[in-house]
Amino acid sequence: MKRIDLHIHTTASDGTDLPAEAVEKARDAGLEAIAVTDHDAVAGVPEAVAAGEALGVEVVPGIEVSSDYRDNNIHILGYFIDPGAPALRTVLDWVHAEGAERNRILVDRMAADGIDISLEDLEREYPGAVLGRPHMAEHLMRKGYVSSVREGFERYVGEGGKYYLPKRRISVERAVEIIHAAGGVAVLAHPLQYRYPLDEVTALIACAKELGAEAMECFYSGYSAEEEAWLLEKAGEFGLGVTGGSDYHGSRKTEIRLGVGTGRLNVPYSVLEELKALRARKR
Repeated sequence: MKRIDLHIHTTASDGTDLPAEAVEKARDAGLEAIAVTDHDAVAGVPEAVAAGEALGVEVVPGIEVSSDYRDNNIHILGYFIDPGAPALRTVLDWVHAEGAERNRILVDRMAADGIDISLEDLEREYPGAVLGRPHMAEHLMRKGYVSSVREGFERYVGEGGKYYLPKRRISVERAVEIIHAAGGVAVLAHPLQYRYPLDEVTALIACAKELGAEAMECFYSGYSAEEEAWLLEKAGEFGLGVTGGSDYHGSRKTEIRLGVGTGRLNVPYSVLEELKALRARKR
């Protein structure tokens, strides 16, 4: 069976593999196709597409957009996007400006308390990356302030941590709009990851559908067969397409492997074929 992975992060956001490296690893893992879906970033897409053409791996241009739903960070995946679309670029420029200001405040507050951290150090450590809290937590671990990235989040930069700052996000509606404006298919990412009870997950799925999402991620790292079955049933109930992927981040999330996630993930190529059919019907 041809296998795929439609949820992969690279150094263009918070992954640790360069885009071309991720494609090479996908080939070595026997994957027929992948999607590069960096957080609020498309800088890695051209390199990944070029590597895919050279290595015989189909690469779907994608993105994972952070959006606000009831004061929670809900992710909307976009597939088959044009990375240079003006509507997408305008929003990403705003997101990156907001993120840069947030980073500056976080780092300045930590440095004022005597922590050995600066934006210059982070930029040297992660050249070309869209800097964020994962990079800060990793930096704190390397400097010996914490023993793990998880602890860096819990004590310093995560929600409840000493230096946490809430992030300003666009609405789910706006996230779907810009993905559509970029020629893409909008997908609700990992619906069970938001810690909602099932009735509220159903409400979220209904909202995403109403706002224009065409599919949702039913196959995902760590989901049981029962959870997958529940999501597939909901996809059918709401007339949504189905996608799936590992949410691979390289060595930053060592428990997640390309194509298989945390162990049992198995996304067939037919999922991508159905996604292409969804795209075709939009035209």
